[in-house]
Formats: sequence, structure tokens, C-alpha cells
Amino acid sequence: MPNWFPSYTGCVQPSGWYRTTITQAILIAAASLVFGAPLAILFAVTPGVAFVLAGVCIGAIVFCQWWLTKRLICLGGDRSAVGAIYHLEPPVAGTPISVADYDTDYSFNLLLWPFIPQDVLPQSFVGQQWSPTAEAQLIADWPALFPGIVWADVSAQVELILAQQSMASLSLGMAGQDISPSTGQQHFLIHCEIEGPGMHELLTLLLVMMALFLAITVVSVIPGVGTLISVILLLLAILAAAIAGNAIMHDQATPPQDGGWGGTFNSFEDAAGDGAPVDIAYVYGRWVYDSFHIGSESNELHPVHFMIKMREPVTKGELAAGIWPPGIGGQKARLDAQFGVINNPGTIEIQKRPENRWTLHPLIDGCAGATPYPTPPPGIIV
Repeated sequence: MPNWFPSYTGCVQPSGWYRTTITQAILIAAASLVFGAPLAILFAVTPGVAFVLAGVCIGAIVFCQWWLTKRLICLGGDRSAVGAIYHLEPPVAGTPISVADYDTDYSFNLLLWPFIPQDVLPQSFVGQQWSPTAEAQLIADWPALFPGIVWADVSAQVELILAQQSMASLSLGMAGQDISPSTGQQHFLIHCEIEGPGMHELLTLLLVMMALFLAITVVSVIPGVGTLISVILLLLAILAAAIAGNAIMHDQATPPQDGGWGGTFNSFEDAAGDGAPVDIAYVYGRWVYDSFHIGSESNELHPVHFMIKMREPVTKGELAAGIWPPGIGGQKARLDAQFGVINNPGTIEIQKRPENRWTLHPLIDGCAGATPYPTPPPGIIV
């Protein structure tokens, strides 16, 4: 089994979701200014500034907690998809002032097998909420829309990018993924994100800085040396926050290093010409709806748990013409079955048994269970 990518977020059920707390975060920061300004004017600048900065931290903490725990809406557990790496969105270090710039996820769009980039869902699916009749109508119209593709072969893949019933009660739309922002169409692309630690690390930093700024406010009232100590601590705190913030923005997720990827993707969009290679991948991740992408709302695999390079890359020209390597569907089915067994709760319980938690040999660093194991050759016993 491949190594799992780390996960720093959780998803919330639709009943527990609420909209972004940006306004709330700004109000908290503004409230600290209302109280901190008189403190700075009537007493001393240092405690007033520290109090305001603590309030700014609290506002940012509220936003970070929403980002990490409420932004993503659960759609139905972990799912898989197979297709070609189409579009890349690597993280970019921005300004330390913008909280969202601490998002260090590595994102990419996967062109679902067996479609071509120009294939689109009917326009009735673009920008719309869930409809109880939409999918049934799509199935009925499918033979005319895509005569060379059998619905039963691709239904699980197409389902990933359709609006879900749970979204209807929240009045959330579905813009989908588009190969060009100007066309306003939903192509057969699923957005995938390998999570970076940026927002999680930022939350930790904000909690530490909030406590430090509040402590500076208290220290400043110590008779005699309080003012000097608080000024020194405030300057050091601001310097430390700047250094740590910059380091966090550069702690970015990347494509997998192993499994033949080597830390890079060959994408369709960046291919130099029709003969350039494009990677085909099996991707397994948590199926969610990202409510933060206002105007471009879509379902995602976020986070990606793991991904496998399925075979040697195909060319951009082949994919553009709809020429996929044979056996993709069967290979996906086998991988789904394999990882279904691996992730089965029963399998996990078996792996936890003492006799199965060994590294060298069960007779050396494990416990003998019901399964007999041969004695290892003397030459490898250390």
C-alpha cells in the first residue's frame, strides 16, 4: 500500500456547516482596536498595540478553525478516480498579511477517463443546485450525448462531479471545473488537492502569538521595568511572527516523490506539443464539496490520500483524440477492490494483532499467534 499523504483538515456534515467567518473575524479584530486604542492613548503604546495584535490573532484563529474544520462538506467518504493529470495549481507563497495565502496545498485537476478535454456536461448542470430529476435525465440522454461511452462504465466517475442532494438544503450551487474560465462549462474534471501543513501551522502560530501578546499586555503594568520588558518582548514577538510566517508559507505540499512520480507531474495543459507525455493516475481521496471557492464551487477529492501512476505516460495528442490506453476501467476496478480490502475495518483489526505487528520476524520481535511461522535461517538472526 502506498504511503498516505498527511491530512490537516476535516469535513463537516451539511447540518453542521455554516458560511465563512471572515466578517466575524474582522469584527473581532475591529473590537480589539476599539479597546486597544484608548489603552494606548491613556496608558502606554506597548500594551495597547499588544492588545490589538492579540485581537487580530483571535480573529484569524476563528477563520483558520473554520477553514480547517467547516469549509469542506462531506459528500460520502473516500472515493477513487482515474484519469490524466490535466491542470496544475501549485501553492504560491504570497503576502504574510493574507491568511488565505498560507494555504500550501498542491492542487491539480484530473481529466476523468475516458473523456476528452472538450467533452462537457449539458449546460443545465452548470451553476445549478441539485435537482431530483437531473441525473435521471442525464442517464436517459447519455447515449445521444456520448454514443461511444457506456454509462455503466463511467457512472461512478461522473457521479463525483455532479451536484449532490445534501447541497440543496444549503442553497449551494455547482459551477464545476472548466478548462477555460471564459467558457462557463463543466468539463469532466475532478479537482484534487494534496494537503500542505500551512493553515494548520498558521493556527498553531496564531495561538502562540495570541498568548504572547496578552502576556505582554500584562507584563507592561509591572512597575519600573514592565515597560522596557514589554517593548523588547513585543519587538521580538513581531520579528518571530514574521520569520515563522514566511517559513510556513514555504512549507508546501508537492506531487509524490515515490511511485515513479519523482515530485513532478506531466500535465496535459503544460505539455509542449502533441507528442509530449501526460501522466495517467489512480487517485484516492476524501470526497467533499469546497464551500470557499465562491463562483467556482465544485466537488473535490480533498485531501488526496494516495495516488498511483497507472502506466507509462500517454501523449497529449492521444488524449486529445480520445485514445486512452486499453484496460483502464478494469485496472481501476482491481485497485478499488484491493484498497477496499486494505481499508476494511476487519483488515485493520487483524493488522493490530500482536502476532502481526512485527518488523524482522514474529519469533524475534513479535508474539506467536495462531498462525505458524517457520524459524528464520540462522544466518539472519541477529
